[in-house]
This record gives sequence, structure tokens and C-alpha cells, in this order.
Amino acid sequence: MRCKLEKILKETIKDLFGVEIIPEVGHPPSDELGDYSTNAAFLLSEKLKKKPEDIALKLAKNLQGDIVQLATTISGFVNIKIKKGAWIEELKGSIHPDYGKMDWGEGEKVLLEFVSANPTGPLHVASARAATFGDSLSRILESQGFNVSREYYFNDSGSQVELLGKSIELKIKELNGERVDYPPNTYRGDYITELAKKAMNKKIKDYVDFGVKEILKMQKSTLDRFRVNFDEWISESELKKNGMADKIIKDLHELKPSVLVKKEGALWFTAGDRERVFIRSDNSYTYVVPDIAYHRYKFNRGYDVLIDLLGPDHIDHIPELKESLELLGYPVGNLEVKIIQWITLKRGKETIKMSKRSGEFITIDELIKEVGVDAARFFFLLRKSSVPMDFDLELAKEQSERNPVYYIQYGHARISSLLDLAKYKGYSVNLPENLDLLSKEEELKLIRKIPEFKEALEDSAKMREPHILAYYLLDLSKLYHNFYQSHRIIGGEEELILPRLFLSNSVRNVVARGLSLLGVSAPERM
Repeated sequence: MRCKLEKILKETIKDLFGVEIIPEVGHPPSDELGDYSTNAAFLLSEKLKKKPEDIALKLAKNLQGDIVQLATTISGFVNIKIKKGAWIEELKGSIHPDYGKMDWGEGEKVLLEFVSANPTGPLHVASARAATFGDSLSRILESQGFNVSREYYFNDSGSQVELLGKSIELKIKELNGERVDYPPNTYRGDYITELAKKAMNKKIKDYVDFGVKEILKMQKSTLDRFRVNFDEWISESELKKNGMADKIIKDLHELKPSVLVKKEGALWFTAGDRERVFIRSDNSYTYVVPDIAYHRYKFNRGYDVLIDLLGPDHIDHIPELKESLELLGYPVGNLEVKIIQWITLKRGKETIKMSKRSGEFITIDELIKEVGVDAARFFFLLRKSSVPMDFDLELAKEQSERNPVYYIQYGHARISSLLDLAKYKGYSVNLPENLDLLSKEEELKLIRKIPEFKEALEDSAKMREPHILAYYLLDLSKLYHNFYQSHRIIGGEEELILPRLFLSNSVRNVVARGLSLLGVSAPERM
């Protein structure tokens, strides 16, 4: 509906004022003001050198179209009420299995990199938030016509994986009866013991290679249980082996020798507002150089947009990454970096402290076992990616309306039971002829809310924020529960049974579609 209104606004503005703009269309603060509101008059004011209030009055007076019932103004804004018949027509298509699927993405190739945890241990809850966000965003983008590839980049070289190998070696010695003093930075926990036992049984000598491969298997298995899959797994050591990191230094030096300066035995990058070491005094690369090589590899594969979902600990090197890529001639404007903030895990009021190296952390597998995949995924999508979040394990397990995912799934199951009963009693849940009989306030709110599903998908895709869809589903479910409690369906007014069954079926389809795009199930019984 919003897209239709935007088109009408564009045409009316061009006819009235002879200019073309992209009007912003949203919802007014109160339903009493109308269904939609636009600030088009403010956007036109500077171009036309006229007051927004005067432009708004002229626009409202001349705003016409098959879907517009009434347009009014307030303080320069134009508020628009949509005809009931237009809402009904939209409702008719809302039970289609692909409702909400659009093609405005026009096949644009998007590479979405997320999780990318070091292969030094099981995936923990911080990775679970990134996994949920990245997978859900991928599904939403695909629903809007984008061609999405999911990629996992793992650092299988350097000090951290060397430390993993050392940790396994020390554990083997301990299992063989030797007295072992563990340095404070070694990895511990049950998984190291299991890796050590397996390495002993297989008579492994290269503990680093063995440890990395085993942990990657473990991580892939965990992600599969969490309903997250990747198209590509990219190894940092392979990039180095193929000389991609070396070529970054060579090409930067040839393009602009002054940006690389040797001092204190190291090679420094000096193009930005600060200096940063690219090659240490021992000739090893710092993290940013292979990362530049990896992003060059991404661009060279022909993607239109690169989206990186990174943790807060990666913020520091982003300026040098972008500056280097720009010097190398790549369109850094097509690289989007979103920071997935940390989470705090709680049981009610108790905060759970976690440390990966000591082995005191909650893994994704443990999270799945305790609260389930559905609750875990939905809870991670209840905040913007840039906002730190508290995850309450007790609330995630609670079977009440306080638990948002339970509340939504219960609504879906309630409708499924209702429709099964209707079929048993001989009622059709297909499109009836008398949808216009739906006129109660609770019915009209649902009829207007259902098409917002398309808006929620479009906004989630454009803003790269799946939480918009999650909150839409919660709002829709609240409206349906209110409708269900206010009006009897089967056993109510006979002429309203079929329209209300169809309305219920529409809500069920939209909820199921939305949950599926968030990687959450839609149970028919609870």
C-alpha cells in the first residue's frame, strides 16, 4: 500500500509543481490522523521557495487516486486515509504462499559475511547473535529480490591458533600423567580435553592443524542446528599462501609509496588520520593486512554490495581497511559494516560471567538445549544490531504472553486450531464474497496492519535491520489476540463467520511467512 501511495504522490507532485522528488511516507503518530503521512511539502519548500503549509494544502486538495479516500494537513504534513475497498483488495492476496515477496532488489549481488569466529573453541552466545542477525537478514534480502551469498571467514593462522595447538599439547601431557602448569592465556574447558583425547587416539602430531579442523567441524554442526548455513568458508591461511596479503603491500607501495613508512623495525601505514603497523618487526602481518586482501578478493568476485557483520572488537581497524581499499581503486561506498554489539546473559536478575579462555562460557549448543532455537533466535532480534542487549534465559523459557516468541507462536497455533475446527464443521477458509462486512474496529485494525508486512520487509532489507520484522510480527499478533478475545468467530454472527475465518487465515499466513524469514518455526499445536 505504501508503494502505491508513493507512486500517486510522485505523479501528483510532478503534475502540480513540475518537479520530481522521492516523498517520504510513514505512519502518523495517531490512527485518528489517517493511515499514512508524508513530509513531501517540507522537501518541496526549498525547491519552490514557498511555505510547507501552503504546499501541503495544495497537495492535499489535489491528491487523487484509486486508493485515496481523504487527505488533510497539519503543520505542513499531509495525512492520508486509504479507502476501505483498497485495504480489502490487498487483504485478498495476503494468503498467497509467497505474500511479501518482491523483486525491487533486481538481482543485485550481495556478499554477507558474518560470525567469522576464530576456530579456537565452540561458538558462544555472542556468535549466536551475529549468526541470527546475518541469517535472518540474508533471508529477508532474498525475499526482496537480492542475490545473496553467505560467507564465513576464519583465521586459521597466527598466535591464537598456535595457542590452541599448545593447549591441546599440554592437555595431552596432563592426561599422560605429567605435571603441567598452564600459562594464563591458554585455552581450557572440556572441549580441549575432548580434542586431546581424540588426538591421542589418532596419534596426531600437528596439533594446530588438527585442532582447527576439528573445531571447524564442531562450529559447522552447531550452526546447522541453529538453522544457519554458509555458501563459502574462506581460510585466512589460504589467502596468505596464495600471496594475496603480500600483493596488498606491493600494490600499495607502487600506487603511493608515501603511505608505507619503515620505522622502529616495522612497516607503518600512514594514509589516514593516524599511523598503524601493517608489518611487525618480526615480519608478520597485523590483522588488517590479510583482511584488506580478503576484501579485495570479495570485490574481485563481482559482488555489488559487501556487508560485514562485525563485533565491537573489530571497529578499530575499519578506517585503515577502507582507506587501503580506496587507494587500490575499489568502491568503498559499496562496503557496509554493521557492528553487532555484545550481549549480557542473565537468569532473571543474575548476570552470567563468561570467559572463553578459561572455558567458562555459554555455547550456542547449551543455549539451544536450554531455551530452544526459536526462542534464542527471536530474542536476539529484539534489539537493533548496534545496541547491547540483555538476554534473559528464564524469560526465554517462560510460556506466557511476557515471552514475545511464545506469544506470537501461540497466536499462530490458536488460528491453526480455529481453522481446523472450521473445516471440521464444514466452513470454508478460502476467499468469501462478503469481506466488506468486516467493519468492527478490531477487524479494521487487522486489515490495515496485514499489508504493513510488505513495508516491514522492505524497511528491514533497506536498513539492514531484521528487528523491524520481529516487532511487526509482535504487533500483528497483539492485534489478532485482541480481535479473537473481542469477537466470536465460529458460533458468532453467521454472515461474519467466513470473512472472519479468511481474516484469521491471512494473519496465520503472514505470521508463518514472517517467522520463516527470521528462521523461527510456526507450530500448529502448542
